Amino acid sequence: MRTMNGGATPAAAPWRVATLNMLMGGGKRVTPDDVWRDTRADLVLLQEAAGFAGVSAHVVWQPVQARRWGSAIRVARGRLEPIAVRGFAGWVAGARWLAPHGESLGVFSVHAPHGEGGYCGRMHRIVDAIGAAARRAGTSDIVVGGDFNICISARSHSGTPARERERAVQARLRDELGLINAWDWLHPKATPAQTLRWTGNREVPYHCDGLFVPQGWARALQRCVVLKSARWCARSDHNPVVATLAPW
Repeated sequence: MRTMNGGATPAAAPWRVATLNMLMGGGKRVTPDDVWRDTRADLVLLQEAAGFAGVSAHVVWQPVQARRWGSAIRVARGRLEPIAVRGFAGWVAGARWLAPHGESLGVFSVHAPHGEGGYCGRMHRIVDAIGAAARRAGTSDIVVGGDFNICISARSHSGTPARERERAVQARLRDELGLINAWDWLHPKATPAQTLRWTGNREVPYHCDGLFVPQGWARALQRCVVLKSARWCARSDHNPVVATLAPW
């Protein structure tokens, strides 16, 4: 993989990144350690997460104001340096990941709140905020994942094109932040997998959670899956998205 200075990463084993909305902190349903252990991910992005003491070398977490949960980033190795994402404290967690095998990445765990302009309007503001945060931190390569609360595939769950407003957000992630959707890249013709079983209608296969990685990593993407076993379905109303990558 390309590093910030354009050098080559030394050969290393495949690694994983995962994202999950834990449903108001998880509690008895799922804990951060459960997600960590069961996804076997090196980098975990969590939303509606609780149970952290705060910031450490391996964890960046901040609660949403007046709530006990927020977005978090956790790594298995290396260390994290927090990156402030202005205007979205608790909703978007940011960090520079100084990985042990040479990469220095900007990492952002996103949970789009509803507000002015709806979810699409808020996502446009989040794209602005992440872009500004990455520039301030000097991170040219970034990973963005989480619960976007809009369809993040080019196709809707019905198989028809995603709505124009959703495609506009997707285009900005691609064109301005230089990212590709890992699941969409590896499943270009498939109907989007269900990542949210909304309690209003658990049968509608909403595809609003995902992982976006640098376009230059396309050849390194080996696998991207949505975990939807009965065990995971009992833990949250969202399903984890897990991508496996290898250096080239």
